[in-house]
Amino acid sequence: MYRLQGTIRPYAWGSRTAIAQLTGRRSPTERPEAEMWFGAHPGGPTLVADGSGRTLADLIAADPEYHLGSGRESLPFLLKILAADTALSIQAHPSKRQAEEGCAAEDAEGIPRDAPNRCYRDDNHKPELLVALSSPFEALAGFRSVAHTQQLLGTLGGEELKRFCGLLGSGDEAADLRGLVTTWINLPPAVSERVIADVVERCKRLAAAEDEGEPWMRAAAGAIAKIAQQYPKDPGILVALLLNYITLEPGEAIYLDAGQLHAYVSGLGVEIMANSDNVLRGGLTAKHINVPELMRVLVSEPLADPVTRAGADGIFPTPAPDFRLRRVVPGEDAVVAGPAIVLCAGGRVELRSSAEGDEQESLRPGEAVWIAAEEDATRISADDGPGAFVATAG
Repeated sequence: MYRLQGTIRPYAWGSRTAIAQLTGRRSPTERPEAEMWFGAHPGGPTLVADGSGRTLADLIAADPEYHLGSGRESLPFLLKILAADTALSIQAHPSKRQAEEGCAAEDAEGIPRDAPNRCYRDDNHKPELLVALSSPFEALAGFRSVAHTQQLLGTLGGEELKRFCGLLGSGDEAADLRGLVTTWINLPPAVSERVIADVVERCKRLAAAEDEGEPWMRAAAGAIAKIAQQYPKDPGILVALLLNYITLEPGEAIYLDAGQLHAYVSGLGVEIMANSDNVLRGGLTAKHINVPELMRVLVSEPLADPVTRAGADGIFPTPAPDFRLRRVVPGEDAVVAGPAIVLCAGGRVELRSSAEGDEQESLRPGEAVWIAAEEDATRISADDGPGAFVATAG
């Protein structure tokens, strides 16, 4: 087993308290701490916590077969702790083919991979799973059905929304939603500001009403009003109006595949994804926005129910070939084989190797270890709180 030192990413939307408090450090921190990475991606390589200065990528590259098993040359997943204090950008991620094409095109243009105007920092896809640690974890995830969006826009009222609602009546949900997103993102600035101001005021009124609309409508309207305070006049506010507003309780999860539009709004969670940092943004951010490229990868079919839960075996079911995430809860005694990253999300996690010599590690919240493929099976137990998350290849 190899102890790991997570890499903090100080994105503007991050929390100055959540990750620091989880890991037992003083808070608030000087800079926002949005994510703590555990993996081998060059954008934030994880250090092996032995004082050598080696990264996990270095460790794996020195003996890929020992660490990953036969047939693999690189770690296929990236594990994170995510802490959102304000909403993330409206975004989607590419498929494998789209990522290869986009990365090659930007390389050919001579755009450095770490440039702020770069969309594709690697040539990989990025399916992702987020498991909530805080209550509630708020998210916008996938398009709501056209029927429900028509109900929401009708309840909000007003001539502006009534006119746009008329664009959703062809019977082809995916085409209608794509068309409305395109229309809203490309409105002239003066028109966009007027429509946004009207929508936000109507959302505030609906969120505060006790006898108007259904509870889900009032909750969605409240989320839009909240986001508008953070990103006033941003066209992404209108796009957010089309997405499912979801609140997760600890242990509940969201799985998002290529092209599915989303924005995490607030909360603390554990996230696993394919080993990629490719993001196509359309709003709610000061970072690089590329609307044509976002529309190229966008999947506009409604997403009926993005919420998922672990099975009886603790594994969160996903179709992703790159990763598998298992939760080990307090009172459970699990046996894990590598290659794997084991992350303590709360309480204390004990690890004991089944090999002669009986190697042991004890993890506190935010601490993690790497277990190589050729190591003996490791027994894991948790004593309190969220327990441990075990990330392995799919």
